[in-house]
Amino acid sequence: MLELLNKLLNKLRGYTNPGLFDEVDHRTFGLHTVLGNAEKKYLTDEDFEVELMQPWINQGSTDFCVGTGKAYFKELTEGIKMSWAGAYAMGARAMGSVPKWGISILQVMKGAVKYGVPEESFWKFKEWNGTKKSGRNYFANWRNMPREVLINAEKHKDKSFFIIYGQWDMDRFDQFRAYLNKFKKNGEIRIIQTGVDAHNVTLFGQEKVNGEVMLKSVDSYGTKKMKYRTGLYQNGYRYFNRKEANRLFNGYVALDIPRETAELINKYNGKAIKKGSSPDCYIVLKGKKRLLKNEAIAWSHGIYLSEGIDLFTLSNVEFNNIPTGSPVKYEDGKNKRLVRAMTDKIIVAHPKSVEDLINED
Repeated sequence: MLELLNKLLNKLRGYTNPGLFDEVDHRTFGLHTVLGNAEKKYLTDEDFEVELMQPWINQGSTDFCVGTGKAYFKELTEGIKMSWAGAYAMGARAMGSVPKWGISILQVMKGAVKYGVPEESFWKFKEWNGTKKSGRNYFANWRNMPREVLINAEKHKDKSFFIIYGQWDMDRFDQFRAYLNKFKKNGEIRIIQTGVDAHNVTLFGQEKVNGEVMLKSVDSYGTKKMKYRTGLYQNGYRYFNRKEANRLFNGYVALDIPRETAELINKYNGKAIKKGSSPDCYIVLKGKKRLLKNEAIAWSHGIYLSEGIDLFTLSNVEFNNIPTGSPVKYEDGKNKRLVRAMTDKIIVAHPKSVEDLINED
């Protein structure tokens, strides 16, 4: 009876297969809200990659592959070896239980934000050797962590994480490599965590293999020779062509943006905001509030400046929590016909040409 109940609970939690699974919470912030959609200008056939601190982690006999992906990232930002077993355990803590086998990237992302990730020297994995403090089940359980390990993990929290939702003009292969190249060109130390076939995939660049452009990931079995159903494996790295990459799970990225700010950006993305009684209106785009100099510019961006429809009044704290960017331009909007239509409707009350409206202060 107990076994049947556990199976039912696992099914409700999404554990339909052993190993890593693709769990999506639609409340998760979309990466496009802070960085905009992936852009074609960042697509290239040239090789590029983020320099990892320690390829390669070997997860041994465990199911901690998703913890290795988080450890690879945390090592880039912290500059010290991080515990991949600890990253997994904090994901289990975020979920509220230790699964028999397998956990989602979503839970490990939550765990790193809520509880952090300990350094490897504080929670270094040991294979089962017959003692209590060894093996998968011991290291997967955050309840076994001494207080000093929990305190150390608190020092290494992620601020927020984002999911890469699909976009109509790009497949997953191009989306992932466009974002990765954007990170590289902007000097941002970022990787994308995803997965396929119940195993974690840590994307950190692209490389031409036998003349074909492929996404490049680092695996988690050291340089042990592996055979996978999806992707090409070579010397500890795993490569994905377009067809294979389009089978990958949803991608996740951690960013150095406070959660309160991320919530506001996600909530008001593409909408107009203002502060208190101020007449100045801003549109929230690509993670920043940008001044709308006048109604014509607002219309060109599909915004109708009417309170409660497209325009929202924020408190001073909320308003100041959203970073300020450069004012938006009329020519960057995509609703020029709307501007003409709106101008025609108010031409009697507001006898100005479209050009006058655009250029007025």
